[in-house]
Amino acid sequence: MIQAVVFDFNGTMFLDSPLHERVWIEMAATLRQKPLGIDEFYANLQGRTNYQIIKYLLGREPDAAELERITEEKELTYRTRCAAPGGLFDLAPGVEDFLNQLKPTNVPFTIATGSYRPNVEFYFSHLGLSKWFDFQKVVYDDGTYPGKPAPDIFLKAAEVLGVKPQNCLVFEDSYAGIRSAVAAGIGRIVAVEPTLDTAKVAEIGNVYQLRDGFEGLTLDVLK
Repeated sequence: MIQAVVFDFNGTMFLDSPLHERVWIEMAATLRQKPLGIDEFYANLQGRTNYQIIKYLLGREPDAAELERITEEKELTYRTRCAAPGGLFDLAPGVEDFLNQLKPTNVPFTIATGSYRPNVEFYFSHLGLSKWFDFQKVVYDDGTYPGKPAPDIFLKAAEVLGVKPQNCLVFEDSYAGIRSAVAAGIGRIVAVEPTLDTAKVAEIGNVYQLRDGFEGLTLDVLK
């Protein structure tokens, strides 16, 4: 029985994945000796934390100062582009409608994201997330647990909501995120990214539904 809902954010509720990808591809030119292609990004970096991406691009463990400097440079560029004219200021189609259905119910829900705190604060400020979400219950990358596909982020989200993982519904958009949810023992996983390869999704297993986004989604998904 579904007792709580956990949303991945980037690429799931907020369709910013291409922007993240472009910024990382640009930065890779200075972080390593060869360019970063989009296929390599999808295969090795999609859904990962900044630490994991930076370590991959450098080919070694970054020291603390280096990690902070590169992270701040990348995320400042990303936020600046989000806020620029023609940037991103809307949640994905159908998200608000579904949240408005979910909010009046007794089902608790939160966000579990690989983003770090400054970005989460940016999202709350620019997208009005406080209409639906409690910032204090959002699980984000605070450096204390590994990124996806490790299960920690969803285990933490279930703990925050006070339910067992097997009673949670998770919305995800990436292979790493789906693997993370499976590893956490999440009871129901809905993938909302239409470009995912159905064979790869089936290989991971335990995906309840593969959807083309949130449009038309109703509370029937909880039943």
